[in-house]
Amino acid sequence: METALFESLLFVLIGGIAAVILHFAFIYLKKRADLTDTKMDDLLVHSLGTPLIMLAFFIPLYVAIQHAVPVYPQYLWIAESKFLTSVYILIGTWIVATFVDGFLKTYGIALAEKTDTDLDDRIIAILQTIAKYIIWFTGLMFVFQNLQINITPLIAGAGIIGIAIALAAQDVFSNLFGSAVIVVDQPFKVGDRVLINDILGDVLHIGPRSTRIITLDSDIVTIPNTKIATSVIHNYSLPNPQVRIQVPVTVPSAADIPQVKRVLLGITDEAAKDRADVFAQDPGPTVYLTKVEKSTMTFVVTVYASGFLYNSIIQDYLNTRIVEQFRKEGIILV
Repeated sequence: METALFESLLFVLIGGIAAVILHFAFIYLKKRADLTDTKMDDLLVHSLGTPLIMLAFFIPLYVAIQHAVPVYPQYLWIAESKFLTSVYILIGTWIVATFVDGFLKTYGIALAEKTDTDLDDRIIAILQTIAKYIIWFTGLMFVFQNLQINITPLIAGAGIIGIAIALAAQDVFSNLFGSAVIVVDQPFKVGDRVLINDILGDVLHIGPRSTRIITLDSDIVTIPNTKIATSVIHNYSLPNPQVRIQVPVTVPSAADIPQVKRVLLGITDEAAKDRADVFAQDPGPTVYLTKVEKSTMTFVVTVYASGFLYNSIIQDYLNTRIVEQFRKEGIILV
């Protein structure tokens, strides 16, 4: 009897020594992993460290319990192999959950930091939480099954609860999936001028549930992401912020066409030089005669603004210069 207890204590001591040795070994491995460029070795050391240290202590402890059972037969059930298997399952679940969480945190956040919006950062955080719950739930189901606990009611209950939550939060999940589409497809980013469902304005914030737009009248409009995911989006900032501006000019049909074109091109050339801050230099301005009627002719002056904020400024500048110059040239505006 004393021999059995002595052997049990010896195994516990061995387990403690093994755990301490593994602890310092993983400290060394962590320092080595920090010296490399890749993050995968850091993830492996982080994921395996604590679970394996616990396992190194538990296995000798389990053997010690088996040796102590003859002394304390009432604890025979602890020495059954299914409990050791359950521990293995929990340790494996711990390792997988830690690795997946670290992988999403390391690589997911690294990708999210490359974008201007914080929406993808929130999605990564949500995925981390969902992944941990799924992995631990699966691991616990295997443990219950190994311990011969009927898991059918648990699975059925979880299914019913999941359906109830899904129905109650249908709009929330729809908007989350809509936000995921915005992150992946990237039809716009914060600061872009967009037209969505007849709403024209600048993107102010992209959230996990909705997107806020400030209109040209300085009103804040909140649009659910699920609606954006199914809408036609006109982004005025892509592929570049330049905006085409067309100004129609109508004159009598008796006007001299070459004179009108010369005056209009002179105005646009002068405008591109004087207001280089708002006029794009490339492509250059054009003047075309687009409509000829019985008593009038319509020319269209086309210029490009260097940004979508300059639309009204350019139209005001061109219209003012056209009126002033046409009066000097004796050309009548209709």
